[in-house]
Amino acid sequence: MEIDVLRRLEQRVDQLLERVRTIDAQCQRLQAENEELLQERETFGRELDRILAKLEQGEEPDH
Repeated sequence: MEIDVLRRLEQRVDQLLERVRTIDAQCQRLQAENEELLQERETFGRELDRILAKLEQGEEPDH
């Protein structure tokens, strides 16, 4: 009986470890996506600043 309990516990631990691995992989993908989005936001911000500066100087922004 103790062996059955231990086996069930071992199976449950294995399931939980697999779930942790899955969540970890998802987190890594989300972190990479977040980094990409942050870079895009920075690029967009610089472009917006450039356009606003031209408008403030009375120039037409590039298209």
